Parts: sequence; C-alpha cells; structure tokens
Amino acid sequence: MSLEFSLNTLGAMVKVLPVTLSLTALSFAASLVLAIVIAVIDYFRVPVLRQVCGVYVSFFRGTPLIPQLFLLYFGIPTFVAALRDVPAFTVCVAGLTLNSAAYMKEVVRGALLSVPQGQKEAALAHGMTPVQTMFRIVLPQAARVAVPSLFNNLVDIVKGTSMAFTIGVIEITATASLRASVTFNYFEAYMVLMLLYWIIILILERLEAAVEKRLAVGYNR
Repeated sequence: MSLEFSLNTLGAMVKVLPVTLSLTALSFAASLVLAIVIAVIDYFRVPVLRQVCGVYVSFFRGTPLIPQLFLLYFGIPTFVAALRDVPAFTVCVAGLTLNSAAYMKEVVRGALLSVPQGQKEAALAHGMTPVQTMFRIVLPQAARVAVPSLFNNLVDIVKGTSMAFTIGVIEITATASLRASVTFNYFEAYMVLMLLYWIIILILERLEAAVEKRLAVGYNR
C-alpha cells in the first residue's frame, strides 16, 4: 500500500471536488423546484398535466441513471443538432435533476398531504385563496416533514455524481479511476475515493440534524 500515492490522489481529488459539489448543489436545487411543481400539479389534480407528470415520474423511476445520461448525452443529440455542443457537465446536471425529481416528487407530495385538512379549510374559510393557503399554511409545515427524506435524496445525488465520469465529466470518481488505471494502485485510489465520499455524507448528516433542530423550534413544547 502506497501512502505517497494515496496522498497525491487525495490532493488531485480535492482539486476537482468543486465539480462534484457543483453537480450536487445545482442538481439538488433544480430537482427540488421541479419536484415541488410536479407535486403541486398532482396535489391540485390538474387535468392532462397530472397524467403527463405521472408518465415522467414512472419513466425516470423505472430506468437506471446511466442509460438516462447516455440517452441525454449520446442519444438525443443525434436527432437534435443544437444539443451536440452542450457541455457534459450541463447534461449531467440535467440527468441528475430529472432522475432525482422523480423520487423527490413523492417526498414533497407526502409532506403536502401530511398537513391536516382542517387547517386548509380554516384558511379558506378566513378568505385565503388556494394559492395563499399553499404558500402560507401548507408549504411551511410540509417543509418540516420533508426535510429528512429530502436529505436522503441529497445523499443519493452526491453518490449519483459518481456516474458523471461515464460521459466525460472529470470529478472525484473520474480522477480516482484515471490515476488507478495508470499506476494500477486500485486499492489505494478507490479507498481514498470512498473515504472522501464518506466525509461528505457525514457533513451532510450533521447539516441535516442542525436543520431539523432549527425547524423543530416552536413544535416541541
């Protein structure tokens, strides 16, 4: 086992860590917005759109992430010339977003349904519109319920970024794979990679605990 190789590989991965973190942050933010939109459409049972969203959710939940990335990066551009110059990073964000939003939608939907019906009826009885009721009554309470599951989705996105190297994005997994293939120090490269992912997940777990504690203020009395 080469300690020098391990440290050099760690240093190289730290240099591209911003790529992994950027993929994670952008994909999570975009998928959360998309999931909320789809969940609200389902919540209000919007005709046609609800059925379209149902097909989308079923498709992306029922197929693996790697083929989805390949379809977006290699498949669709063969028919749409304008997409051939889209950077692999952007395609990866789009793929992770579409994949993650399909799962997060169910989390958001469940959180919306957890708000007691009586509170919604009371808000409407006091003159609030359905939109005002959603933003002032339902969403604030649903957010507290959804946080643990949403952090699980965030962890899944972090792990999903490891698939980005399959379409040419150089992030921490790609860096470890490239160095291992040159030196044949596979154990050291992938062990350091796993430890780095583990550290990221541990930090997210601490962040989740802090957020849950903050949102619980006013409820635990």
